[in-house]
Amino acid sequence: MSRHSQNTALDEFFEWESQSWLEVVADMTTDEKTHFMPLENLKSYFAANDCQRMNKILSEVFTSKYPPVDSEFILREHVAIFCILLRIGQGTYIEHFARYEELSDQRLPFDPSHPPIGFPSPDGDLAFLQRFCEKQRMYCVPVFDAHMLHKHFGSQRLLPIVSKEPLGAGGMSDRYVIQVYGPHNKILPPGPDRVRTDLLLNLPC
Repeated sequence: MSRHSQNTALDEFFEWESQSWLEVVADMTTDEKTHFMPLENLKSYFAANDCQRMNKILSEVFTSKYPPVDSEFILREHVAIFCILLRIGQGTYIEHFARYEELSDQRLPFDPSHPPIGFPSPDGDLAFLQRFCEKQRMYCVPVFDAHMLHKHFGSQRLLPIVSKEPLGAGGMSDRYVIQVYGPHNKILPPGPDRVRTDLLLNLPC
């Protein structure tokens, strides 16, 4: 039997996800672009029809009508974690992650050199942590808010910047006017979404 016929709900999710990525700037020093998935979009997808999609995926992942993890609990605290695990083919480990607040969405991103307490080490998968951390950046893009003055993000962190323009010449080449993805822009009241990054945060340039 084909993988598709066995995992219909999971395949449908991957198909939806492939069409729902949002393009953002990958590196402020180049024109490279990449993609991320807003957490609220994931929650809306999984919560539809009383969590039917999430329930079906859990049943497929655990090959059981009665998976050991509650779908609503995952939606509250571990939806990004679950998607990362699905992406690396380790969906059943959501049962382990769900036991730890330290392994919840709000703790992302994890530091691969200092993983949080409770992070599992599956037998036969020595690259589990590395593969998890490579995928996590697409699911934990921060929301920009008014409390971010002088805040610094690591060079590997994706930011919700959909476009950038150099601010000018004469020693200003590391400063940009940026456009922030609307739902992730809480810096200003609704309306203006173009801000000077040099006034709001430090970017890895």
